Amino acid sequence: MVNFLTIITFPGEKSEEIGKLLPKLPKLPDFVKPPQIFTTISNDNGEVKAYGLYEVEDNKSHEGYVAIAKRMTGYFEAEGVKYKIEKLMSIKESLSLLGLG
Repeated sequence: MVNFLTIITFPGEKSEEIGKLLPKLPKLPDFVKPPQIFTTISNDNGEVKAYGLYEVEDNKSHEGYVAIAKRMTGYFEAEGVKYKIEKLMSIKESLSLLGLG
């Protein structure tokens, strides 16, 4: 499995608007496991930060990344939304990049 982490931030006053966008977001394909979502208030300005952890079948990693990105851009209807997607690696994968695994 390939793991992707989404990090989305938005002004706290947009929370209700974000909530209303949820049912309108593009559906994820079957090969993308529904995400685990974690949220926090990220600074003194009341900005909300949400982390989403997605699992995608290895042979569908590119298609999964595209599907996740399309879903994230659905939040752009709310002003002030920013997001990024990071591919997570296991320790073994990371060490092999350094020639240690």
